[in-house]
Amino acid sequence: MADRLTSAYSGDTITVDSIVSDPTWLQGRAYDNLDGTDLVKAIFRNGGTNDGVVAYHEAAAPFLNDDSENIAEFAEIPVADVNLGKVKKLVSEKTGIGVRISREMRRKNKIDQVNLRMTAMQNTMVKNGVEGAVRAFHAADVTTMAVSEDWGKDGANPMRDIRAGKREVNLAKAPNRKDALMGYRADTLLANPATIDLLLFHEAVQKFYNGAAAVENPVYKGITPQTIGGLRVVESAWLAEDELYILQSGVVGFESTTDPLTITPLYSEHGENGYGGSNQSWRMDAFRERILGVDNPKAVVKLTGFQAS
Repeated sequence: MADRLTSAYSGDTITVDSIVSDPTWLQGRAYDNLDGTDLVKAIFRNGGTNDGVVAYHEAAAPFLNDDSENIAEFAEIPVADVNLGKVKKLVSEKTGIGVRISREMRRKNKIDQVNLRMTAMQNTMVKNGVEGAVRAFHAADVTTMAVSEDWGKDGANPMRDIRAGKREVNLAKAPNRKDALMGYRADTLLANPATIDLLLFHEAVQKFYNGAAAVENPVYKGITPQTIGGLRVVESAWLAEDELYILQSGVVGFESTTDPLTITPLYSEHGENGYGGSNQSWRMDAFRERILGVDNPKAVVKLTGFQAS
């Protein structure tokens, strides 16, 4: 999977000694490997920066309180106010993790042990990003729809379930104007790759499957060259197999950054003495601090019950 890393070095021949001798080499490789692996970038819009807290309005009707009017010659144009939803507040969350390279790894050139730790650290940051997006959905109490039947059964009609979820998003009503639509257009199907495979077992889905949709310069490597029923398919190996979301990307929520993803060069945490300090090791840390919010909760639907537990 594109968002599950299996190697830190992409086949390069490198020694542990050379890695430690150039503290920024491993840092640069980690940045390269993590580029395009953040699911958040594929589904949430850029909400700018923050100083640790964000206040926002949950979505209300996306138009003025009054309709435009016919205006006579010399008459004054009327002014109307906007609809504002409930005010909510979110506090930023900092996440981080570090790994060490021991002096023994350096002396004995245990490159496999370094690779194992680096790859695991990178995968942890990717996984934490996916979990943060899912927590944002859960916190917003998004619409949940049970499918008509377990997709593993012969009589199931998953395409109908997908269409129903898409329709639920497209027909979402304004919370303060039940006679008005929000104007959402579902464009994304978000799921684990195994869930997509379960979908594609059915001939009814295959008829609406396009495996060669153009994807240009994706911000997230998990955006596949596929569409199902007009929805682009976005995958992550770190999503639970029993979770599937249909949403409008860039509208459903936002990412506001306090500290962007930062990866430190290798350093000796207790002072360098030529042997890795008092614990004879060098470490590298990865951290970020941000806020993920779903301010358009009706722009996403979660499908449930499609896989027997």
